[in-house]
Amino acid sequence: MRNIKLVLEYDGTDFFGSQLQATGRTVQGELETAVARLTGLPAGQRAKIALAGRTDTGVHAFGQVANFKSESSHSLETFRKGLNAILPFDIVVLATDEVDEEWHARFSAKEREYCYTIFNRGSRSALNRRFAHWVSDALDLSQMQKAANVLVGQYDFASFAGAGWGVQPQDDEVKPGTIRDMFRVECRRVDREKIEIWLAANAFLPHMVRNIVGTLLQVGTGKISLSDFEDILAAADRRKAGPTAPACGLCLVSVKY
Repeated sequence: MRNIKLVLEYDGTDFFGSQLQATGRTVQGELETAVARLTGLPAGQRAKIALAGRTDTGVHAFGQVANFKSESSHSLETFRKGLNAILPFDIVVLATDEVDEEWHARFSAKEREYCYTIFNRGSRSALNRRFAHWVSDALDLSQMQKAANVLVGQYDFASFAGAGWGVQPQDDEVKPGTIRDMFRVECRRVDREKIEIWLAANAFLPHMVRNIVGTLLQVGTGKISLSDFEDILAAADRRKAGPTAPACGLCLVSVKY
């Protein structure tokens, strides 16, 4: 049995996230269908794909990683070209590799890196709307970076988790694990109209990047202070943080092993 690794790029706009669901089009679903066709699995039998990270509806990827087990004798280049010939236009296999049997796209990962793109000008953009979040207000990037620096290290990121993760539990409840190692957060101005926020961590909680970005934008527009941001992180309570930034600006850039 071979273990095949894939590096994927996709436009997440028309997907209901990456993970397989009972209804709705997903990245995993498209991949499993394509792999089953290429490797000649019997009708009704699906390939089992593992992904390095879950991306929400509308979130994109340039460096998503997946793996699957197969008895196929196809060459790695045949896997790449064959899958790309079957897959829809909004998902593509960039690279293939054969890895150890125990290797797993999710559980073997050591670092995940995301980039969030902000289109910052007075008028919205027709061309960037699928891949960037439009912010018309002026942003103080220096203050945003100071707040971003606060996040680097090992912390309880419950304040930036998805709904239900960052609410303090009752005495008889077990709080979900919300401690993560944040390796770097960088706010970059790419040009006069575009800002990128890069984040790398060992792993991320559901909606964590988008909730961090939404709160950093409040710092950038002067709605909250650096001290307020520090208090939000320390609170470990989702109700304290800012709004969730839209999915369109987020992209999974790379996964390191």
